[in-house]
Amino acid sequence: MDNAFRVSLAGRFFDIPTLEISPATLEALKAITDNAGVINPRDLLRAFLESYEIKATLESSLATAIQKIQDAKN
Repeated sequence: MDNAFRVSLAGRFFDIPTLEISPATLEALKAITDNAGVINPRDLLRAFLESYEIKATLESSLATAIQKIQDAKN
């Protein structure tokens, strides 16, 4: 597969199409991958949970901002 980032997770290899993920996500994956292309499942879980927390915070902030804009219009 062209343009793929190959990683091993729990002994199984995965080719992640680099054209289907953002450059920031690719860099984050590279940061938790060792020189042999192995990702520690615990590191992957931590990265996932951190990104989920960021997403939840952004969604909450957006909802608050939208509500303030709607309140200001009324």
